[in-house]
Amino acid sequence: MRTNPHSTRCSGIVAPLGLCLALAASANAGVYTTTYTLTTPYTASTPQVTHVVVNWSTNLTSGVVHETDLTDWSIRLDGGGSNVYTDNVIVAGEVQSIGGVSRSVTSIMFQFNLGTNTAGEFDNMLTGSALTGATGTAYNIYSYLNGLPSPYSTLGLWSNGNEATRQLPGYSSVVTVPGPGACALLALAGARTRRRHRPA
Repeated sequence: MRTNPHSTRCSGIVAPLGLCLALAASANAGVYTTTYTLTTPYTASTPQVTHVVVNWSTNLTSGVVHETDLTDWSIRLDGGGSNVYTDNVIVAGEVQSIGGVSRSVTSIMFQFNLGTNTAGEFDNMLTGSALTGATGTAYNIYSYLNGLPSPYSTLGLWSNGNEATRQLPGYSSVVTVPGPGACALLALAGARTRRRHRPA
């Protein structure tokens, strides 16, 4: 049975382009996951937190993304291969309450540079002490690149406004995927593949 050369060429680009189309169908220009690996585990939780996973989306395609530019934003605390806690900060462009404590866009902070693919500072509750009124466990999760002002850190966590739970583990690495422009690069790679296989 003869192999269809057109089918072979298509199979090499359909999968990555399909991924891009799926992302585009979400009505967001970009959907990203930024994963922080803690320098030391956060020990005030069971299991202990080893990773902070930030899922976010924006309609911006360039420049610096701020909290007002986000369409969705959630922060997940992972440890021991399981989800310890999730905070859905923004859903469909609306800032959500946390443990029954109301938040507004002025209660939170987020920065990410799409030009350099660099994570900036973030804070899911600028007045973390307000979480003393939360129902259930509610974590204030934040990252301040210069570790200032004290008692802030490159990455810190505490729960329910209780200073005894505050720890400043920082992070040893931070990775964001997919990188901005990833779909454009995949499309370009597909075009190059088609040109290489074009008959003389």
